Amino acid sequence: MPLAKGVSLDDAAQSMKLRANALNMKLVAELPLSKQVEAITGKPEPRATIYQFCDALTASRMLHYNLDFAAYLPCRIALVEDAKGQGWLVMMDLNLLINVANLQPELKARAIEIRNNLENIMQAGANGDL
Repeated sequence: MPLAKGVSLDDAAQSMKLRANALNMKLVAELPLSKQVEAITGKPEPRATIYQFCDALTASRMLHYNLDFAAYLPCRIALVEDAKGQGWLVMMDLNLLINVANLQPELKARAIEIRNNLENIMQAGANGDL
């Protein structure tokens, strides 16, 4: 998802954090990948930051259902800058996981709600909504 014209990378990050908080999705990690690469190489790097969001109760339910879900937790949204300076928000297509996981109806509904919340977070970031 591209950032809208006039939305800076910092605006997008702030908007995502605010929207996540409003949706009761906790920001549990922020991984400044590009800064880490710059520290190693000493050369400027296009921005790449991974934000990890979590709904702990749903995560726990998913793990109790199947430990393999640990590989997908917490949910990640990447804020990246392409070679032309355009900002993008990138997330795994959770529909693939939801549709093949054979989840119980209640757990599937919760997974869909989490997917919707993450898409909402991305939309807020892309548009710079506060």
